[in-house]
Amino acid sequence: MAENKRDVLTGISILAFCGAISLYFPVFGFICFLLLPLPVIFYRVKLGRRASGVMAALALAIIWILGAGNTVDIWMMLCMLGLGFALGDFLEKDLSVEKTIAYPSAMVLVGGLAALFFIGSLSGSGPWEMASDYVRKNLEMTAAAYKNMDMPEKSIQLLTSSLDRVHYVLMRIIPALAVAGLIFSAWANLLLARIALSVGRLKKPFFVGLNRWQPPDKLVWAVIGCVLLAWAAGEPLAFIGINGLILLMLIYLFQGLAVVSFYFERKRTPMFLRVLIYAIIAMQQIFALVVISIGFFDTWADFRKLRIENSGDTGPS
Repeated sequence: MAENKRDVLTGISILAFCGAISLYFPVFGFICFLLLPLPVIFYRVKLGRRASGVMAALALAIIWILGAGNTVDIWMMLCMLGLGFALGDFLEKDLSVEKTIAYPSAMVLVGGLAALFFIGSLSGSGPWEMASDYVRKNLEMTAAAYKNMDMPEKSIQLLTSSLDRVHYVLMRIIPALAVAGLIFSAWANLLLARIALSVGRLKKPFFVGLNRWQPPDKLVWAVIGCVLLAWAAGEPLAFIGINGLILLMLIYLFQGLAVVSFYFERKRTPMFLRVLIYAIIAMQQIFALVVISIGFFDTWADFRKLRIENSGDTGPS
């Protein structure tokens, strides 16, 4: 019992610290925000549903006090804590990796939207208006940060004059950005949770052949359809196509990373080099686009020769 109380207090401290960083330090805060589900997953598996639920609730209360007035930020952290709790729940069901990610993400998406409508009704403004104000505030904060960084005046003027247009576009792709962010966070935290649970000598998810994962081949038709909508159709169909492309790019990012991981394993690449390459992919968008392209063209090129393996022929050793 004493050990459980100590674990609960430790979990609350970690979550409150990550929440505070997320609220007040933009760069490191974004990383902490994405990884907020990780401690919840770990302690959900270690402590069970009741103790970990108390831990998450108390941590959220502390974050609420620290971020008084930042309603949308607190709401997003509530979604991240809920995602971690749901992922920990579904890890015990021994489902496939797709279901382990999809079911919690869908639950949090529905619950988060319901909570947003509730918060919006209490504040007297709708959820769309709250999201719009939040996006505009962050764009203005970004412009102010660039001014403090002594950027060229011409660049600052260009950014300032285009704020309305950027805001307009962001508000129309925010559905895909929200869903993609939720799924990506679930995927990243699930992979990290496997390591944390292994170190903690707890039951970890056993997903077979993650580096052999691939989406259905027919998904390329969805890509073609979204490209046609984005290119040839007018609004709002064009933005429907763009939203679809964002989600599909995430799926092919996962496939591209599976290809990269497959060859890391095959070539027995040292761990430090793997971490370095993954970090470069995460920080440099051009390399992320390369990985997405690898995942997309793997549909035809079959870089891992999976079709040969599935047909019963001898694949590459």
